[in-house]
Amino acid sequence: MSPSRRLGVRSEGCPEGLQRRRPGGRLCALLLTVVVLVCTAPAAAGAGAPGLDPDVDDRRTGPVVLVGVPGLLWEDVTPEHTPALWDLAGAGAIGNVSIRTATSRTCPTDGWLSVSAGQRALSERERFTVCEPAPEPVADGSGAAVPGYRSYVERNAESVFAAPVGMLGQTVRDRGGLTLAAGPGAALGAADESGRVDHYVDSARDLTAERLQGVSLAVVELPELTRLYPDSAPVGAGGGGEPPEPDPGDVPEQVREDTLETLDARLSALTATLPVGASLMVVGVSMDTGPSQLTVALTGEMTERGLVGPAAYLASESTRRPGLVALTDTTVTVLTALGMRPAEPTGGRVWQLKDRPEPAEEAVGRLVDFNTAAVVVGTAIPGFFSGLVALQLLIYAAAAYTLHRYSGAERGKRALVLSVTRIVALAGAAFPVASYLANLIPWWAASTPLLALLASVLAVDALVVALAVAGPWRRSALGPMTVVAGATTAVLFLDLCFGAHLQMNSPTGYSPIVAGRFYGIGNIAFATFATGMLMTIAGITHVLIRRGRRRAAVATTLVIGTASVLIVGWPGLGTDFGGVIALIPGVAVTTMMIAGVRITATRLAAVGAAALTSISLLAWMDYLRPVEDQSHFGAFAAQVVNGDAGTVLTRKLGAMLGTLGNWHLTLLAAGALLFLFAVLNRPGNWRIGALQRAYEYAPTLRAGLTGSLVTALVGFAANDSGVAIPALALTVAVPLTLSACVWALQQQEQEPEEPNPEGTVCVQRT
Repeated sequence: MSPSRRLGVRSEGCPEGLQRRRPGGRLCALLLTVVVLVCTAPAAAGAGAPGLDPDVDDRRTGPVVLVGVPGLLWEDVTPEHTPALWDLAGAGAIGNVSIRTATSRTCPTDGWLSVSAGQRALSERERFTVCEPAPEPVADGSGAAVPGYRSYVERNAESVFAAPVGMLGQTVRDRGGLTLAAGPGAALGAADESGRVDHYVDSARDLTAERLQGVSLAVVELPELTRLYPDSAPVGAGGGGEPPEPDPGDVPEQVREDTLETLDARLSALTATLPVGASLMVVGVSMDTGPSQLTVALTGEMTERGLVGPAAYLASESTRRPGLVALTDTTVTVLTALGMRPAEPTGGRVWQLKDRPEPAEEAVGRLVDFNTAAVVVGTAIPGFFSGLVALQLLIYAAAAYTLHRYSGAERGKRALVLSVTRIVALAGAAFPVASYLANLIPWWAASTPLLALLASVLAVDALVVALAVAGPWRRSALGPMTVVAGATTAVLFLDLCFGAHLQMNSPTGYSPIVAGRFYGIGNIAFATFATGMLMTIAGITHVLIRRGRRRAAVATTLVIGTASVLIVGWPGLGTDFGGVIALIPGVAVTTMMIAGVRITATRLAAVGAAALTSISLLAWMDYLRPVEDQSHFGAFAAQVVNGDAGTVLTRKLGAMLGTLGNWHLTLLAAGALLFLFAVLNRPGNWRIGALQRAYEYAPTLRAGLTGSLVTALVGFAANDSGVAIPALALTVAVPLTLSACVWALQQQEQEPEEPNPEGTVCVQRT
């Protein structure tokens, strides 16, 4: 039997350097053909991976040994200080672990309970307590029982994730296997539902080959790194409801290096006791020794030649990214290696194998770089959004002052001020797409990655604006706006086709540390994409209608809108449940306005029914796939079938309402709406409001803007990101609209106005 099967790891079975293509790749090609784009979707996790083999138990000659090392990072693994780990990394399968549990900080007890449950779990600590150590097990013959274990089970059963603590150990016991734990934390991970393990030793130093005989699952704790910070985990003491992070700088580098050498020696001694046929999995189960980061995962199989691989990156259907797995994947992978199925559905998926670069230095280096990017973006996000809010509000305030102050100024000064205002507006609208394109630049490799990230975003933003105002389209009403909106749409569309790499570790994308999403389109990116797409439609159809081709304009709207809905909602591509519900009404309203069809309550109700039908169909199709290949669409459909969907909906609703407390984004949304309808729509010395004047030049602008507002409003109600959806949508839509309004005012500077017979203002158009 191959090592990958013995480890419970699914291999792609593809030739070296190649991967199988997802069915979504063909869909991407179809969608891009429809919208006159060309791309080839890359492979992600392939089909045809081997399933569970009920006969694995009969052929296993050694135990599965899970070693939990709290706080272990890939930057800690070096040939000098951790030679045993380095050798295993060179020969085995490796990856980063997203350790997010039920809280934003993963203490060791949280991590071990999550391994036990196969779902995000939490310990009993309250906000103003420390990361308490795992309780010392009470000996019971050769085994032991964890005191107070029932409280862990009951509290997690009532939590939002309903984590079934004890599931791992109970499943092993129910299938006739024996469990062994070395250390209090390991006992939490290996205990059954009653809190008992069959065999227990105080630490890894007490493990021997004899003790492992007959054991199915051995869980071992190596807590040396955690012990460097005995008093560093006061939760909530930092104020604001967030736990302060221990400062690694408090521990001298030499002390940490010595600790790593001790840890490595104990792991080496442990591997020496493993019998041939044993499977070893090393996982960083928590991160209480510094800021939240991605920890280590690696696997190996004990043979007569020692621990071997195969050498690969680890991945799973939870993340669909080579080199990245989730902590909850550990549970189902252990059970699969034992030839067992979980007693109930888990939040994790079985580890898979993906190609990785050689030599090991490069493979490990990429994991370190990925973690660096995640940490830097996590650090930058609060300041990034505060800066984004401040920048947008400053743009609105400056534009309001400009439109009022210079409306009666001399023509030359007005022209200059309006030109600057237009460029600033375009720059503000391009900021989100620039944050994605910045990931094409390896800013994480710079000596000061945070400054490099900011410089990259600003440089790309300037490039997009230059493109918008450089071509002949700059002389049209919606030309520059359409370039920025089109770039936003195209970048995110292509990013979804190619695995959403630009969204990962982007300030406006998603973070593997936060672990709200690992693939597809995030809620903030959805708001940006949907708004950009609808404003792009406004620009394209404006040109078509001016040429007398209204039917072509309607057809173009339907094609682009349908392609966008499909890529946003298709499982494995956008995989955005709420996005489909929000986008269909926006596309429908935009289409009706472009077609000149009256919008009625009956038609809006039909649109709502179509949105719910579409998302139900997509979820049901995903539900019919094998469980290990399902996205959260299929998982939710299963919860609906089982009657458990209420818990998820309640959690989503609570999260959505909770976002209203984010005063930054709430202020941004309110400020954008106020500027749009109170400033741009207010008559002044230009006789009519700038927004109304822009509508006269480009009536389709009203359609695109209205559709964007409808999508933002429905998105607010349908997504747990809540107010972030309209806030980011308006961040794109309002500056783009401002740029069109400024163009309309510039045209007034150049074209004579003549009163018509009815006394209204007529503007000569080109």
